[in-house]
Amino acid sequence: MASLRTTRLIVLLMTFLIALGACAQDSPEQEDETTGSVEVSQDPVLLPGDARAIVEELNTGSETANATMDENLQNSIETSPARDIDDAFYKRFRALGRTTASGVDRDIEQVTAYVPRQTTYPARFMAYVRLVPVDNPDAGPISRLRLYEKAAADEPWKLAMYVTVPPEYPAPDIRLDADGFAEQVTDEREGDLKLDPARVPEEFSNYLSGYAEGTESTIFAPGRFTSELSQSYKASVDEDAQAQITTSIGVTPGEREVEAFETTDGGALAVFSVDVVTSYAAAPGGRTLNLTTGSEGLLPPGTYETIERTVIHMVAAEVPPAPADELVEIVGSTSGVVAFEHSP
Repeated sequence: MASLRTTRLIVLLMTFLIALGACAQDSPEQEDETTGSVEVSQDPVLLPGDARAIVEELNTGSETANATMDENLQNSIETSPARDIDDAFYKRFRALGRTTASGVDRDIEQVTAYVPRQTTYPARFMAYVRLVPVDNPDAGPISRLRLYEKAAADEPWKLAMYVTVPPEYPAPDIRLDADGFAEQVTDEREGDLKLDPARVPEEFSNYLSGYAEGTESTIFAPGRFTSELSQSYKASVDEDAQAQITTSIGVTPGEREVEAFETTDGGALAVFSVDVVTSYAAAPGGRTLNLTTGSEGLLPPGTYETIERTVIHMVAAEVPPAPADELVEIVGSTSGVVAFEHSP
């Protein structure tokens, strides 16, 4: 029997960092019979000055949900892909016998919110959040980019994505208009950028899926989330082959559309997700796969001929202006296992 060690199965599992969504003021809506889109009054769905209260209130909601791993509460204030990752996180913790998902107690030190001018739904905003430990300074600070969404006027704000960036990563310099609203990348601006932000998830997926071809890229700068991740994919596949296990890794863009904000240097900051599916197949001759750790609560114990694991990566990328010599840089990523499939 061949046994997959955790180091081969878990290609990249970063710390699951949970931040949650909440309610904000509503605007009256009216259905457009010709297009089916929702029209609202000209008042913005959210004002820039009101976003911080949402972030702070939902941090409290996060702490409450994590204290007892309240999945119903979590699902009421999160949406995909954050919800998918965090629901799986709770399931695994319960299977391991844990009764809480609370970690180091942290306070919010900084919130910088980026609120586009929006009068229709779904509405979204991004926030840079820096958290510092309360009683354990050795734990160090955590910096995150969070994307929040309000699906309709009568729906609450929910967390859609949270991306961990290095602690030293500062709040992005997003371009603001005269009223303090964040400028999003429009179709007219796409030609001014090194890469259309809408294409970043596809190009990033193609790059990682080509791990067997090497780590050089004419689009993405080398680093932890690009060349080093690609190298780890290839090393894992090669190691499994030595154990007579056939492994393949495929990466595809996530279902959520890209959110891209203009930066003051003429570039853009894009947040998106990709799905990484790793397939394992035992060699012929009666060999089986036995997953021992990393799948608790998501895959029944046993031995299988094939196993397929799905991991969602939530990603932030800086896109330079054209025709700059700089490459697209992946500045942060948070990932989590969300599902397993197997046969027989």
